[in-house]
Amino acid sequence: MASETKDAAPDTGAQRCLKDFAFPSPEVTACPYPFYAALRAEAPVYKYPDRNDYLISRRDDIMAVLRNTEVFSNRTYLGDPRMLQGSQKGWVENPPHTPGTAIQTSFGLTASDPPEHSIKRRALRSLVDPRYIRASEDTLRRIANELIDTFIHEGKCELRTQFADPLALLTICELAGYPPEDRAIFLGWNRIGTGHGRRYLTDEQRKAQDEDIPERDLYCAAIIRDRLANPKDDFITGVVKAQVERDGEINLPYLVSEIGLVLTAGNETTSRLVANVWKLLIENPSELKKVLDDRELIPNVIDEALRFEAPTQWTSRLVMQDTEVGGVPIPKGAYVLMLYGSANHDESWGDPEAFRVDRPGIPELNMAFGGGPHRCLGNAIAIAEGRIALAVMLDRLKNPRFAPGHDAERENIDNFQKRVPKQLHIEFDAQ
Repeated sequence: MASETKDAAPDTGAQRCLKDFAFPSPEVTACPYPFYAALRAEAPVYKYPDRNDYLISRRDDIMAVLRNTEVFSNRTYLGDPRMLQGSQKGWVENPPHTPGTAIQTSFGLTASDPPEHSIKRRALRSLVDPRYIRASEDTLRRIANELIDTFIHEGKCELRTQFADPLALLTICELAGYPPEDRAIFLGWNRIGTGHGRRYLTDEQRKAQDEDIPERDLYCAAIIRDRLANPKDDFITGVVKAQVERDGEINLPYLVSEIGLVLTAGNETTSRLVANVWKLLIENPSELKKVLDDRELIPNVIDEALRFEAPTQWTSRLVMQDTEVGGVPIPKGAYVLMLYGSANHDESWGDPEAFRVDRPGIPELNMAFGGGPHRCLGNAIAIAEGRIALAVMLDRLKNPRFAPGHDAERENIDNFQKRVPKQLHIEFDAQ
């Protein structure tokens, strides 16, 4: 960027955004909200220099993108081969399916567009049926209590590894039918991020992200074959059976993609939510006192934590034809990044930088789960799990506080798409 001189043209809002906040950068990764505020004020549809990417920071513009699936495609791999992982690289030229079947790509739900997306989404709905989730609440409560039993006598824990991560993983195992005894395998797989962020990873990070994919695919394929041979009364069997009955033959790559998606995405977002809730409450003792005094606030606490620290800050779409957003022309082949974290700190919230457990009207405007046809299918599970986990923690972890000497570990992980502390060491009154 040219240096400023007395003859230089004044900086545009977009230039000031870039000058003050490099994206991505350690500063934005640590706290993106000042960057988002600058974008909303000065360049709400921001063309990132030297990349064919546009950052969308205002809620209305983001919703317009999410609703227009014909122009803004979730098949982001079509525009950049770096989006492809492992065996997916051969799927574009040589699709592993039979032409004429309902499923015409072997990519999972999050890399599909309507009408195929609608078919895939229906196949997963049994896992998120509200009646099923309500019936599973005792199971969720049992898991939370069993995990706390392992460390409550010590008066301290590292909340992510000892509670949030295993809680989320064991829950999805119980609800979907994965063997809970294999949780060490699941937790050992790389958790560097999801597909939408691949274009911003280094070659080394993409390589690390891909290292565990063959093992994960083989694991999921083995479970699918087992359910074909030995059906059970569980979610996995239902998904496998429905696909074979619908298409007349098994589409193993598609099923592996979908079963793997449920296993990984189905626990990582919830894990981040649980850790973020507890961090925010300890950081805001007056808000913690409100919920301790009134447990009816617990659902609102979860909503506010999702708003304040959306576990996934953005996703992307590939632009399929020349268009515009917010009056800004965007060419075919570009990518748009929808900054959910920015929408959740929009000035329309009144005091968006305050964490308020009694904030009204959050669900109607909250974009932590996206929006439109691709709104996160598992949001009901995440909310139920967060609500039950918080209730159990409030009951059992008395006088919670940050453990001294671990301030640096509470910084965000080195991933600008995700919000969660690297570690969360806490203390409480031993029992």
